Parts: sequence; structure tokens; C-alpha cells
Amino acid sequence: MPSINDLFVILALVIGCVITIFVAVLEIFILIFIWEGTWNLKTNKKRGINLDKLISESTGDASLARFQLLIFTFVISMSLVLIITSNKPPAFPTSIPDQILGLLGISSTSYVLGKALQSQIKDSSSEPPPPSEPPPQSLPPTDPNSDPYSG
Repeated sequence: MPSINDLFVILALVIGCVITIFVAVLEIFILIFIWEGTWNLKTNKKRGINLDKLISESTGDASLARFQLLIFTFVISMSLVLIITSNKPPAFPTSIPDQILGLLGISSTSYVLGKALQSQIKDSSSEPPPPSEPPPQSLPPTDPNSDPYSG
């Protein structure tokens, strides 16, 4: 008869396998939706995740802040995966270095500031110009022979 510790190890392995399979299936579905959204040329078909504007603004221009945030996020997440898997046995690090969190914070802050500046520039350009002074009102025509001080 197996001990209770052996049963917990088996249970942990089964739960780990179920979670891994669930995440893998979820990732496959997301990749399928991205594939269908990217190659979806039918305008009436609303299925899929379209990544055309992933690193571009609403105007279609490239966004350096979005690209930087995307690259920093991928680099830091892949580095964290490498750190976790390189330990024997694999384990989450006891602490994440402050430098990594600082770089991710700087990247996120530059994105937020870029968006704030863009919206401020867009708001100032969309405001109507201040109204000009109204034209002076013309005085009624006066008779040159009349006395202006008589009541």
C-alpha cells in the first residue's frame, strides 16, 4: 500500500499535467484565433484576433513606445522562464531583482507618457480657435445739421 506522501506526489503530478494540458489547449486556440484574424479578408466575418494594429496607433503610424513595451515584456518574461527552468528542480526565484522591475517600470512609464502626450496634442489640435472680436457696431447715420447734445 502506497504511503500518503506518495499519493500526494502522484496527485500533484496529475494536477500539474491537467493544468499544463489546459494551458496548452488555450494557447492553441489563441493562436488559431490570431491566425484567422490575421488572414481574415472577409469584412463581414467577425471572428479572430487581428494583430494589424498591435504596435501602431489608431492613425496607422508605428508607435515606438508600444514596440518598446512589447519587446521589454517578451525579453523579461523569457528571462524569467529561463531562470525558473534552469533551477534543479525548477522553482520560482525567491526574489525578482529590482533592476528587472525597474526596466519594466521605465518601459511602461514611457508608454503611458507617450499616450498622454499624444492625447494632449490631439486635444489641443481639435479645439476650435478662440472667437475673434466681434466687429464694431456701426452707429446710426446722423444728420450733420442736428445738435447731438439736444435731447
